[in-house]
Amino acid sequence: MYRTILLSLTLLLAAATSLNAQQKPLSPRDSVSLTLDTNTISVKYGRPSMRGRTIMGDLVPWNKVWRTGANEATHLATNFDMLIGGVPLPRGKYTFWTLPSPLGWKMIINKQTGQWGTKYDESQDFARFDPVIAQTSAPVETLTIALSATGPTSGMLTLTWERTSLSTTFQKNDKIRPISPLDSAVVNIGGNSIKVKHSKPFMRGRKIWGGVVPMDSVWRTGANSATVFSTEKNLCFGKKCIPQGSYTLYSAPGEGSLVLIVSKKGPGRAEYDKSQDLLRIDMVREKATGTIDPFKIWFEQTGTASGRLKLGWDDRVYAADFTVQP
Repeated sequence: MYRTILLSLTLLLAAATSLNAQQKPLSPRDSVSLTLDTNTISVKYGRPSMRGRTIMGDLVPWNKVWRTGANEATHLATNFDMLIGGVPLPRGKYTFWTLPSPLGWKMIINKQTGQWGTKYDESQDFARFDPVIAQTSAPVETLTIALSATGPTSGMLTLTWERTSLSTTFQKNDKIRPISPLDSAVVNIGGNSIKVKHSKPFMRGRKIWGGVVPMDSVWRTGANSATVFSTEKNLCFGKKCIPQGSYTLYSAPGEGSLVLIVSKKGPGRAEYDKSQDLLRIDMVREKATGTIDPFKIWFEQTGTASGRLKLGWDDRVYAADFTVQP
């Protein structure tokens, strides 16, 4: 009888242990936070373990964006404006990703939040920057993200797993510059004043064409507010003419060309309304002589009553010739 009872208890204990092991998540959710003065930065992520597996270049493949954790996307939140990796980051909530490579890594701050870790949208990237890479003295079994203070208003974000360590600095930034400041270009050709007012976003390490600016879809041709175009006289791009007045510009970029969309919609928010289209102008792609950063729109005069409208960013320039009507 005693042996039967002992065996039953042993079996029950084994079953309970097995059930507990099944219920325990393999990559538990964890969070880390750091308070600097009255300011807080935090990271929430899933923590996978090696469990005998090869991590870098295998479980975490090279040259593919990684969720930097497991399950849901890794989130980073800050209640203060900062510089991280040398990039100005406004207070708010973001997702945090990495791009592993045997030749070097990228850390990525993305504006999309609340998604599963496989739902990465490159067009939502806020910035990419290079971390400092080192090798740990011993294997790190479980992915670990740490935040440590390096001064009263500065700190270090460190990620370690297997034998890889990545780190980047951050600090409070009381004088954060506008992320996409306003700019304008004005030219007087043939007695006609032509002006374009737009915001000028910066690359911040991101892929621009086909990334921040999706191909074959309508783009606000800048950032934030709508881009405004005005002319005091009728302006013709080939046989397509813009009557004097003020308009909003949008564009649809492609690999070899860009379609500039002139909209009758007045200045204000940048939502595109196809029913307000006035005309579409084909702009030809030209090769940039160097990297253009930030985004830029400008004019070049080619004659007493003619000129060229250009816009450029990164390694591309798009151009269209126009004439001023008397």
